[in-house]
Amino acid sequence: MRSRAGDNATAPRLVYQGRGGRVVRVAERLRMSTEGAIEVRPASEDDLRRTAALHVAELPHGLFPRLGEGFVRRWQRAHIESAYGVLLVAARGGEVLGFLLGTTDRPANVAWILGHHRRELMTAGLRALLSRPALALGFVRTRGPRYARRLFGRGASARVAGRGDVPEAGFGSIAVLEAIVVAPAARGESVGTALSEEFLSIVAAAGGDRVELVTKAGARGAAGFYERAGWRRVGSHVDRDGDEVHTYRIDPRFVRAR
Repeated sequence: MRSRAGDNATAPRLVYQGRGGRVVRVAERLRMSTEGAIEVRPASEDDLRRTAALHVAELPHGLFPRLGEGFVRRWQRAHIESAYGVLLVAARGGEVLGFLLGTTDRPANVAWILGHHRRELMTAGLRALLSRPALALGFVRTRGPRYARRLFGRGASARVAGRGDVPEAGFGSIAVLEAIVVAPAARGESVGTALSEEFLSIVAAAGGDRVELVTKAGARGAAGFYERAGWRRVGSHVDRDGDEVHTYRIDPRFVRAR
């Protein structure tokens, strides 16, 4: 399935594929804030430098942000190209204030990305690790065997990440909100709310009935934001970096019906 609008490499993708292969088409301009000044739209290639920089600077949790902006740009670009990936930006006057990264069907998205970008991401990841010896040592100790199984094992492209990423999600069809990042100067303007509600609307339109996310416990996470928005905590565990994290779940149809 084509995942871009036309042949313009910088055009945002307006078609998403969800549960059971269901296809949903969205408007190019998705949602405006209550003030009418902030636009939420699908990201384009031209947005990736800004979104990658925001991700690395403001949400440096997990392995990928620590691999640097170049790797994060490639990871985000793969989400733009995948029919199951979602990358939304909130902008005002042409300036990107924040972004949301997610997927309408995580197993399908992982399979697609590994099938189409495995070599590119492996090369970029290894290059980043070689230039960061301390991170490379930690990677070998905490993540190496799992990534090796995922990248080289039989059926690797069809398997979702296991414990330490999204617990209790299983390996069935499930949407995942992977990251929301808002620039410090734009916080308090409901940018995160506009992004998350648009993502949930896309998932619901694609036939999804469950979305999950993981956030750090305490001040480093955003549990309060999600709880106020109606997300329900369904589990907690210690991640591979030794931090306590909480898993949250929501039915996107609930948000769509409000």
